[in-house]
Amino acid sequence: MRTSFSFLLLATGVVAASLTACDSTRQVTSEASSDSVPAAPTVDEGDVSFNREVTQGDYRFTVKTFGSQEPRVVSIRSYRGSAQTIDPLRAEVTGAVTNIASGDLNGNGKPELYIMTDNKKANGGLYAYEFGERGYTPITFPGTPGGTAGQGYSGQDTYQISGNKLVRTFPVTPADASQAASTRTVEYSLDPSGKLIMGQSMDAK
Repeated sequence: MRTSFSFLLLATGVVAASLTACDSTRQVTSEASSDSVPAAPTVDEGDVSFNREVTQGDYRFTVKTFGSQEPRVVSIRSYRGSAQTIDPLRAEVTGAVTNIASGDLNGNGKPELYIMTDNKKANGGLYAYEFGERGYTPITFPGTPGGTAGQGYSGQDTYQISGNKLVRTFPVTPADASQAASTRTVEYSLDPSGKLIMGQSMDAK
């Protein structure tokens, strides 16, 4: 009986040793470091076509664009002080990034980042996000201007931040060939929910 018990202890020890050996050979995978570009879509980190930094209050944003083929990949990093507030944000954009701007248009203490591209198609060329402590929310593009402000609109928008307004400018195609071409400027405010609201518009010859 004692012999059988000793044999059982020996067998148990062999099995435990085998399991330990198996554990020691398991591969451990780690999270990608915050300094690396997100894995998908694949980008060439050496092919940086845009690299700029802007600040808003104690927030800081670094924006890089990779590649020159459509769609381009833009990488956004958000910091508050020296701490990164979110994992690197990656998005695909149409057109080459020409400028970035930051602001707090609705005054809620959450900074916004605006990315402008040279995409000239109708309602193109703008990507925007509002950032909080540990996340972000995309800001919906306003679309074709409503009412008379949208008459003669065919794209080719440019954008800038002026005070607490997003200013959108585009050429106007005359309805009548006898009329001179003009440029229209439309202002937008950002409401508390993060929606762009169209305000006044003005034409210039």
